[in-house]
Amino acid sequence: MSKTLARCNRFERRSIEHCHSHAQLLLGWRGVLDLEFAPGGEQLVLGLAAILPPDEHHLFRGGDDDCEVLIIDLDTDDPCLMALEQSCTLQLRESLFATPRTLSLPPTLIPMVELATHQLKAEKSTAQSALLNHQLAILFVSQLSELQVLGHTDIRGQKRLSATLLDNLIDERLTAPPDNQLLADACHLSQSQLHLLCLRDFAVTPQQYVMNRRLLWARFWLRETHRPVSEIAFDLGFSGVSSFSRAYRGRMGYSPSDERKKVRGR
Repeated sequence: MSKTLARCNRFERRSIEHCHSHAQLLLGWRGVLDLEFAPGGEQLVLGLAAILPPDEHHLFRGGDDDCEVLIIDLDTDDPCLMALEQSCTLQLRESLFATPRTLSLPPTLIPMVELATHQLKAEKSTAQSALLNHQLAILFVSQLSELQVLGHTDIRGQKRLSATLLDNLIDERLTAPPDNQLLADACHLSQSQLHLLCLRDFAVTPQQYVMNRRLLWARFWLRETHRPVSEIAFDLGFSGVSSFSRAYRGRMGYSPSDERKKVRGR
């Protein structure tokens, strides 16, 4: 595999068994494609996509004579994909292509599938065809990566983060808050997967989640106890009162001392 490219494959009623060293994205277009891979089976139709990581054994079976699928092959050494990873601060192998699965496309992407298939079939020179095939592949990977980061894709079978697990982990380490590696290990995820799921499930990054939990404890102690602000800052892992106050004001909109005055003024 030496290129990232998009192509249309017609399956009719054929069965094809595959296992290759490159990642692949399959987008349903015409008819029904029966797809079998490690997590189970799925019928791929327009509006659904399948993600196959490298070295994932899978089987295609066309469900009717009109079965046709938009296939995107990915070369991990492609400089355009490397640039995409840098801009999204994620590794595609550990995020979008971490596990085999199917997902529902948002309505905005469905017309793009139809347009892409028509463009791929249009007459063009060899040079134009090669350029278009590469551009379309990058476009779809870019769109799906962005949608997944923003939590706008319905990922079938994708696990959800447990807020209880995260909260307990943070509460046990308030004076030395957990970093992303510790959180990822506790959730049995890679750091990239943790980042994506946290954005999807809670609309914040992992460290923003940790900070929010710490500041909720700060608000509780400020309201319900007479503990000094310096002691609260220390017990929540801040380097000093000033850094604690900046974080609290940024999250709550006012300083810790103002929080305490509000409660006492009621």
